[in-house]
Amino acid sequence: MLSLKKMTKLLLVFIMTFILVALFLNFILVPSLQDLNAKNHQSIEEVNAKIAAIELPMRVLDNILSQYSSGVSTLKLEEAFERNKEILYTLSGEASGHLTAYLDQINEMNRMSFKRHNPLVVEMTAKVAALDESLKRMEQLSKGSGSNTMPFDIISGYYTKAAGLKAELKVLNETLTKATVEDITFILNIIFISLILILIIITAGVIKYALIDQPYILSLLSHMERHQYRYEQLPRSIPFFKEELEISKLVKEIFEEEQFTKEVEEIASKHYIVDDLVEVLFEKINLKIGIDRVGVAFVDYGHKKFIAEIGVASFENIKLGPGFEVPFSRTTLSRILYDKKAFISDDLEAEINERPNSDALRLIREEGIRSNMVVPVMMGDAVFGLVFFSSKSPRHFTQKDLKLAEKVISEISGLLNRAYFTKIVFSNVTNSFAELVDKKDDETGDHIERMVRYSVVIAEGLRRRNAPGYEVSRKFVLEIERNASAHDIGKVGVPDEILKKPGKLSPDEWAIMKQHVDVGADVFSLLREGLSVFDADFYRFAEEIARYHHERWDGSGYPQGLKGDEIPLSARIVAVADVFDALTSKRHYKESFSFERSVAMIRESAGSHLDPFVVEIFVENLDRIWRIYHEAE
Repeated sequence: MLSLKKMTKLLLVFIMTFILVALFLNFILVPSLQDLNAKNHQSIEEVNAKIAAIELPMRVLDNILSQYSSGVSTLKLEEAFERNKEILYTLSGEASGHLTAYLDQINEMNRMSFKRHNPLVVEMTAKVAALDESLKRMEQLSKGSGSNTMPFDIISGYYTKAAGLKAELKVLNETLTKATVEDITFILNIIFISLILILIIITAGVIKYALIDQPYILSLLSHMERHQYRYEQLPRSIPFFKEELEISKLVKEIFEEEQFTKEVEEIASKHYIVDDLVEVLFEKINLKIGIDRVGVAFVDYGHKKFIAEIGVASFENIKLGPGFEVPFSRTTLSRILYDKKAFISDDLEAEINERPNSDALRLIREEGIRSNMVVPVMMGDAVFGLVFFSSKSPRHFTQKDLKLAEKVISEISGLLNRAYFTKIVFSNVTNSFAELVDKKDDETGDHIERMVRYSVVIAEGLRRRNAPGYEVSRKFVLEIERNASAHDIGKVGVPDEILKKPGKLSPDEWAIMKQHVDVGADVFSLLREGLSVFDADFYRFAEEIARYHHERWDGSGYPQGLKGDEIPLSARIVAVADVFDALTSKRHYKESFSFERSVAMIRESAGSHLDPFVVEIFVENLDRIWRIYHEAE
């Protein structure tokens, strides 16, 4: 495609060339031709004058030669012969000189003409040369003495040539002048036509700018002012020059980037928990630039360390996950706290070789990550957190990708701050409820923490299996992790004499005990009702788990006697985890069972008390269950 810059340069070159040619024609060529033309006229006049002057001595000599041929010879005739021969000699020499000069002028004018080797010029040059040869011959003859040195036929032949040439010289001069004028006219026409074409091009450019480019630019600015970044709503630009195509391409990229950022911001604004927000961020960025992982770490300035908070990946086993900590002094990430600039790590394998003692680099290598983009999350002038966009391919990210990531994080930094704060608040609320139960029932110990971890293992197993009716998303797993601890918060409403009774409960006592599921669920129901304006799903899982985790697969549970898949999946998962930890834990009313015996009892409960498929997933992941069990011993 033609470049506007190149075309402008070409137009300027053409215009300057035409100006120089015009100046050359006007001030050099035309004056030169006029001068040559004047010289030609002068030369012709001089030659004609010499030819006319030669005529008299020629006639005298002709008369003398006639008398000689009649036998008349006197001293006076001989003196007249010599005198006129001398005159003829002089005039012949002068005429020959003028003809030679004129011949040079003819050739000079011919060189200035576009019509090289003009037949008329060639012919007339030959005639002038022949006449000049005759003059030179007469000049040589007129040097001799005696009557025999001036034959009459030579004088007669010369006179005939000279008389015929007078008219032809005039025609030749007029022809050469006309040819020169035609040449100049041709050049001027070329210049005129070229200037007209240039004017047409410039006019077309002005019209295109007025009718197409200017409305496009004004519409572009108007859309940007209103923060409307739908590229398809812009008027169509018709790029002709390379620069226009580049501008159109750049505008499209900017609009698509702004539209993408706006879409991310709109979706992110609907999420009030940082885990959900990062999940959305991963999905959107992955569609745009292709990533394998998003991680978020927050900055603890008080303890001078980075703390990993969330990790979302396209693969299962995240090594560098929530809770991982690294002091400022042990990571190169510390520089971002001061320069506040995002950066790309092209080859993490090379960085690992340079810093083999870095636990963070070791863990991400185990995940298969080979390149990173690190973008700071700002709160005021301080770095609040870091977002890591990761790929399993080295040198995966470009500066364009980094610019997009910076823009997205800049736009949603406030949402990230809000979402992190919301998570902390909700987590503290839920944990506070769980701690109330711990304080009322001091025999539970680490039951809540273990039960939550068991629940997460089961939920992750369901997500990997992805069986019909048991489809579990990453968000679902996060909800289980956040809310499983709230399953028994209703026990705060159970009197201590019932809650801590070492023996079997009476029917009335059992009726009171069973009320704890509704008490806990109603607490979360009230919270959900107040928060529904922000998100209808706030505490939905907590309410489900609290209310239904004592329902049984066969319908014999409480409070509603639900059976099978009528029971929410979240409650079915927590039920397995809760029962297993209860079996392996000491209670007021029983001793703990062994790991093996507890697993066997879970198997036996499948299809009656517990969801058989959830039990199957539990058994499939016994190695992870075993590790959690032994960590608590």
